[in-house]
Amino acid sequence: MKRFKLLAIIVLAIGVVAFNSCKKDELTNNNETKALTSTFNPNEIENMDEYLLGFMKEMKTATRDSEPMLLEDAQWHLSACLNFQFCNANVEKTQVVYDTIYTTINVNDGYVSLNDINASLQEISTEVLAVYNSSDLENKNVLFIKPEIQNDNTRNGNTVRTVVATSGRDGEHYYFTHWEYLEICSIIPVTEQYLWNGSMVDTLEHYINIYKPTKNQDPNAGRTYYTTFESIQLDYTDHWGRIYCSDRPYDTQNGYFVVDLLDSYLGLIEDYERLLNLYYIAIDIEPLYVTYESPNVDDYYDYEFNCFHVLNIDYGLPTNTTLPPGGITN
Repeated sequence: MKRFKLLAIIVLAIGVVAFNSCKKDELTNNNETKALTSTFNPNEIENMDEYLLGFMKEMKTATRDSEPMLLEDAQWHLSACLNFQFCNANVEKTQVVYDTIYTTINVNDGYVSLNDINASLQEISTEVLAVYNSSDLENKNVLFIKPEIQNDNTRNGNTVRTVVATSGRDGEHYYFTHWEYLEICSIIPVTEQYLWNGSMVDTLEHYINIYKPTKNQDPNAGRTYYTTFESIQLDYTDHWGRIYCSDRPYDTQNGYFVVDLLDSYLGLIEDYERLLNLYYIAIDIEPLYVTYESPNVDDYYDYEFNCFHVLNIDYGLPTNTTLPPGGITN
């Protein structure tokens, strides 16, 4: 009987220890989850100019090192500050050029200090200035800056991959909407031949760059900058029949075909604009082709081709400001 009681006490003790251990682990996990969950919501900011000016001032105070920020929040602030200082998305443009710069930033256990955000901001700003000064675009302007803090950890810190989009305006410019597509036939030389990975891409990008979506900003609204970005990548596997795809690597098509593609690509831009509930910014069309061995051994050709366009489309949340851009054009 005593032995039974002793065993019962041991079992009960083990159960209590196990329960407390599970409870401790549960509390620890909950605390860790809570600590890594962002409470920052940029949509709650009433005056973006005032907020960003205050944040950049705070980064230069003596207490900035003691206030680390979650990585995703640090990336948002880095992006918003850069666009606030240098960009104007509300300008006339006929072309957009993309450049990519690489810098580093210190990330500790998923957090970034204000000191490191400030240092990264200064470093990227210097690189953006170099990109702008080296651009030979006419009427050039920085359209948007999109930094991304990547997960790879190097000896100097985490890599920051920053895309800089510079816009330019050359020659006659006018905005058109999706519903004016038929009139493009009078602008694009429809009898000429366009190479799928050459003049076809250049022509499509040119007219899409001057496209004005229904949600575009008022041209009289002043300077516009973006604080939130969303990028999507589409090809024929996503939208068969709506994005160029062929098996002929030297394929050319006439202007009517290009106009049809233009209409299709503009339609996709508007579809995703409504889906994301963000504003269209710019597009980069990447021509790709892949070769693979023919599965049929009797084929005359040893290889088959798959030639297609990849649409890289950027969307964002715009903010209007009366403040002029600093550090680039002024």
